[in-house]
Amino acid sequence: METLAEAEDGIDPMGQGQSLDIPRSWAPALEAARAGGVLLLLGAVDSGKSTLAAVLARAAREAGRRVAVVDADVGQSSIGPPACVGLGWVESPPEALEDLAPAALDFVGVSSPPGRLLDCVASAHSMVRAAREGGAETVIVDTTGLIAGPIARALKAAKVRTLDPDWLVAVQAEGEVEHLLAPYARRSRPAVLRLARSRRAKPRSREERAARRQRAFAHHFAGGKVWAPRWDEAPIENSAWTSGEAIPGHVLSYCEEALGCEVLYAERLPDGLLAICAGPTDPGGVRALRESFGGAVRAVQARDLSNLLVGLLGPGGETLGLGVLETADFRARALSIYTAVSEPERARGLRLGAMRVARDGTEQGWNEPGALG
Repeated sequence: METLAEAEDGIDPMGQGQSLDIPRSWAPALEAARAGGVLLLLGAVDSGKSTLAAVLARAAREAGRRVAVVDADVGQSSIGPPACVGLGWVESPPEALEDLAPAALDFVGVSSPPGRLLDCVASAHSMVRAAREGGAETVIVDTTGLIAGPIARALKAAKVRTLDPDWLVAVQAEGEVEHLLAPYARRSRPAVLRLARSRRAKPRSREERAARRQRAFAHHFAGGKVWAPRWDEAPIENSAWTSGEAIPGHVLSYCEEALGCEVLYAERLPDGLLAICAGPTDPGGVRALRESFGGAVRAVQARDLSNLLVGLLGPGGETLGLGVLETADFRARALSIYTAVSEPERARGLRLGAMRVARDGTEQGWNEPGALG
């Protein structure tokens, strides 16, 4: 296994006398990218995966391959805005992933995978499939820096199973990725490549990463406008909200009395009740309503919907772009969404995220998994 003790003399990945000051351990990965296939990159936060992805994309493009990069690092996205998996086509050799324009996006809704593992895997699969269908010969998949613990093992294993990569390319300093590689030690595929970190890899503080996300969101929302669809014009995904039957006024009053707060809207679901409330609820009242409605009672605070990040979905479920759900008019059953999508009326649905952000990209909070039913 390669370690930091390995010499880091610069190598010339393109064979044109252009030293990029990268470790010699990267040479097999460069050859794999030139040969073609799907390369799934693994490594910790600030390990230099994005730099590696750009170097591999450059090498493959210089070798004449049709190359796509799938950016599945939802927290520090380089292709498209955060909270998405982006697809970029390499038309000319890039210096960095930021040089690639997003050809397609798939909205995940979070900047950190815990609580949305299925969404992260599904979005990565969608973009890799789009790359393959678009004729990509080399597909390079960048991933998040989540590598420690059972959540990381579950996420990376699911990506290996669904993306079916030809290569696992692990960038590490002291063997920190080995527990993710262990299951593949005796398999014929994917092949495993171990790479040393580049000296170009620079650590970012939590504050720097948050500031980078803020700038990326602000850039994505620049020049936006308010779109005000009715609920039936934009069916909602990732929540039970709007999928049930609105309860009548007298039942709403009963719910208010039980919950001890104003109930702005409520609907009956096959498995119970969803209530959107103006403030905190009485836990005892929630338990009482469970008996009345014969199932689960989900009490959502209206503030959890304010400035909620959403994805606008096209006719085929593709992500057209992002929006900020600013307000909901429960009486008129209408939404107010700020978005830079040029023709938001083309949207045929909304996917709710878990992050709350302002128009300028400032993060305002998170909803717990399942908080919106």
